[in-house]
Amino acid sequence: MKFQNVMEDYVTQKLDEIIDNLDCCKCDQCREDIISYALNRLAPKYVSTEKGRAFAKVNTMSSQFEVDILTAIYEGVAVVKKNPRHKKAAE
Repeated sequence: MKFQNVMEDYVTQKLDEIIDNLDCCKCDQCREDIISYALNRLAPKYVSTEKGRAFAKVNTMSSQFEVDILTAIYEGVAVVKKNPRHKKAAE
């Protein structure tokens, strides 16, 4: 296994769970921008083994961890909604 920031998995998974309830564009560009915004505000969690992945998962079970991810995602949605980078339908 190579080095991996498992925070990417957590943020992507959480966005997938809640995106239908968010008032935002769901195109690939906007999704990537929301995820990038969130990841730039959260501490990375790098692992290089399956044991490390399991340990990181145990550390994600706190409610504060989830609140931090949700906060970063909601902030990302607000920023991306104001400044979308995707092409508009009329272009």
